[in-house]
Amino acid sequence: MNKVYKKTFGLLLAALFVGLLSSGINGYMSLLMRDLVDLTFASEKPGFMGIALRLVFFAFVLFLMQTLLSVMKGYYRRKTNLNLKTYYLRGVFNKNINEFNRESTAKYVSHITNDLNTIDLDYIDGIFELALAFISFFVIIIVIGGINIEILGIILVVSVLMGFLSNALSGPVKKLFLERSGLYEKYTGYLSEVLGAFRIIRVNNLYDRIEHNFRDRSLHLQQKSYQIEKTSTFIYALQNFTINLTVLIVISVSVYYTILGKLSFGGVILILSNFQSLIGPFQRASELFPRIVSARNLFTTLDDSLKNRENASEHIHMEGFRERIELDGVSYAYGENRVLEEVNLSVRKNGKYLIVGPSGGGKSTLLKLLRKYFSPDRGRILVDGQNLSEITKESFFRSISNVEQQVFMFDDTLRNNLTLYRDITEEKLTRAIREAGLGMFVEKLPGGLDTVIEDNGRNISGGERSRIAIARALLNDSDILILDEAFQSLDYDTAREIERTILSLEQLTVLNVSHIIIKENRNLYNQVLYVDNRKVETLENA
Repeated sequence: MNKVYKKTFGLLLAALFVGLLSSGINGYMSLLMRDLVDLTFASEKPGFMGIALRLVFFAFVLFLMQTLLSVMKGYYRRKTNLNLKTYYLRGVFNKNINEFNRESTAKYVSHITNDLNTIDLDYIDGIFELALAFISFFVIIIVIGGINIEILGIILVVSVLMGFLSNALSGPVKKLFLERSGLYEKYTGYLSEVLGAFRIIRVNNLYDRIEHNFRDRSLHLQQKSYQIEKTSTFIYALQNFTINLTVLIVISVSVYYTILGKLSFGGVILILSNFQSLIGPFQRASELFPRIVSARNLFTTLDDSLKNRENASEHIHMEGFRERIELDGVSYAYGENRVLEEVNLSVRKNGKYLIVGPSGGGKSTLLKLLRKYFSPDRGRILVDGQNLSEITKESFFRSISNVEQQVFMFDDTLRNNLTLYRDITEEKLTRAIREAGLGMFVEKLPGGLDTVIEDNGRNISGGERSRIAIARALLNDSDILILDEAFQSLDYDTAREIERTILSLEQLTVLNVSHIIIKENRNLYNQVLYVDNRKVETLENA
């Protein structure tokens, strides 16, 4: 993540350069103001009007520079945030499917929303504001140093002491910010779980229990935020006390030097008017530095969430499925639960395979292994003689189409849900709609293919969702079609016709896991595989 952040470092430097010019103009205006004040108390006032006109001119230039600075800062923040969020989302989609499934999706939602927003406010904006403050600090050092080096020395000593104080007090706040980030992740996960179980909660009258749990979790989160505010308030109060004491010292010393004749009245006005620019960076540091450090640690948290723990060396690019898939002594377990043990199986190209067995017997696990969702604990899966673990996911996934039990629908038109945003000819789309049994459904829709599917398919039936998923798979033109209970939401006659159509496609390898056995089509399968007791047995060969 840090490398992605650094991609916009040039924009940051460009914006800070504009900030440097603004600070330089502001410093020069302070010198003009000093001269103007000194002329006011002088008996003669040569050049008064010229100084006043220069002040007006540079005030206008400063306005333009600060406007440009604001625009450049906004562009820098926008570009940096877009880069970080795009990179993180790309990283999520590069996760191994089995590793992604082990985590709650709320974890990733929390990272994209809470953590990346924290990075924006506390790190991206914080570093910019702090750098800008220190640019102003060094410009004013030059200005005040030219007036009286002794007063500058006093101010710098106090400023350095404030810097050390800021650094020393950053530890407790840093720890609290990290703890709150973890709480946000759990809180988001809980909210997703509760909203996902909305119907169960309503039907079973669980609202009181949910409300009680929600209040407890919200209280815990707010208590942590309160601790952060309380600790931060103490730090700010201590820092403000130091500032007030420093102001008193600087005023006293400036007045004393004026009495001695070492400093003009205009010089006193300059020092006091720019004192905030000197002390401000350390004041801002005490506020921003703990947040910057805490937000910086979130980069590590985000990077860790994107790491694949199971990294096989994928270096083989698969150019289509040519001959066969072989399982050679494949075993797989979910923790201590061994699901498949020493499975040997051969799936030849263009073969049609029906996979049956009791619930929990390992059918879906077998499909996940064949899909490259999981990697075997032992044994090998060979595709045309190449180890599947060494074949790149991108090239392998292009050779397979899936119809899974859970069918996701985008909040978009039926056309885009079928084509998945690819350019597909009307002829090909019409054929897939017909073969998936969607013809009458599309005809009845008021907008046809341009009808919007709402909220993950809320406005269509389960059977229609299944047919859309089948049509998607047919549009892929893949070598292998994997069906996981694809017909369970369809009526018998529709399922029979769609299954017959799929099995009649000669250039397609079909693996169909199903509890629904359509007797009229059974003879169209080359083999029926029975999965149970950790084994895969062949029941029938056609």
